[in-house]
Amino acid sequence: MRAKTVSAPGPVDAPTDLTWLLHRGAQRLRAALDEVARAHGLAGVRDWIALSALLAGPRRTQLALAHALGLDKTTLTSLLGRLEDSGLVVRRLDPRDRRARIPEITETGWRTQAAVADARDRAQAELLGAFSATEQALLRDLLTRLAAGQPGSCTDTGGSCI
Repeated sequence: MRAKTVSAPGPVDAPTDLTWLLHRGAQRLRAALDEVARAHGLAGVRDWIALSALLAGPRRTQLALAHALGLDKTTLTSLLGRLEDSGLVVRRLDPRDRRARIPEITETGWRTQAAVADARDRAQAELLGAFSATEQALLRDLLTRLAAGQPGSCTDTGGSCI
């Protein structure tokens, strides 16, 4: 009996491959938002997302914040250290567990986060300018549904959201 040979798959069909399209779109958006964040004194959009997370929810420990952002604690500790050195964040001892720290955004951090959010909106509007308002709303709706997953499915895919 002769073994059946299998040919290697061809190159990715870039114009129709959803994974490729989503990845390239995300790369373009990330590059634009990194530029916006750097223009406001941050290292990149990751810093802005961390500042936004501090504003968005209840006070939480660094470990809880790392889990929420999908980062390992070492990466988040380094990021928060950079933000703290810039006066954008302070880290206080958790009164319930003195081994843990709770990061808090400062007034300067709040102003920086708000300025980057405004610039982000302008950058996104420019990137999406080729789409009508209806198409933009549809894109956001579809991506929201894709990110959320189907009811009953596993939506925690791991990995960093930033």
